[in-house]
Formats: sequence, C-alpha cells, structure tokens
Amino acid sequence: MERNLVFVDDNETIVGIMEMELAGVYNITTFIDPIKALEYIKNNRDKVDILLTDFMMPQMNGLQLVEETKKINSSIRTIILTGYCKEIEDERKSSCDLLLDKNILVDNNNLIEILDQN
Repeated sequence: MERNLVFVDDNETIVGIMEMELAGVYNITTFIDPIKALEYIKNNRDKVDILLTDFMMPQMNGLQLVEETKKINSSIRTIILTGYCKEIEDERKSSCDLLLDKNILVDNNNLIEILDQN
C-alpha cells in the first residue's frame, strides 16, 4: 500500500526535485507555503501518513508546522529536513519524530530508507 506524504519547502527547486524522486514511492503532495500545507493536512487528517518539512520558511517554521500537525492527528509521522540540525535539536524533541540534515538529499535512496522506517 502506497503511503501519503506531504512535503513542504519554500524553495520551489527542492520541491520539484523531491516530487520527482519520491513520486514513485509515495503519493506525494507538495507545498511551498506551510499555511496551505496545514490547511491540506486539516482537510485530509486521516489520509496523511508522513509530513516532511523544511525548518526555515516564511510565515511558519517547520517546527510550528509539526506542532500544529500533531494537534490535528498525532499519528502523522513528522520529519524536519534542515541545514540547522544543531540549532534546533533541543527544540524538536518535544514534537518532531525525526530531524534530518538536508545533506541527506545527496542520496535519495537513503532518504527513502529513512522515511520507510516506522
């Protein structure tokens, strides 16, 4: 059964790359606007399995998006993908399931392996 993944990043290039790389493995829905992503999650709370989000975004950072997502459905697996791992490590422990360094994007097979872990 294919899992439903929501990917959020304010960088359209990264969104396009992730969409191409993960589309064969997941039903992927992408957003460059975290507010629109949150609205989608609210409207599809029982259909979203994984939220993969950037940390640094305008309007709402990834940690805030994760916290709001967990309020909607605590069983959604939440992963922050960032270049600021060291800076947010302590903050994320309370809400985010996993924190990944953006350098992992060099090898998307590794990313898929990590995403498939429960």
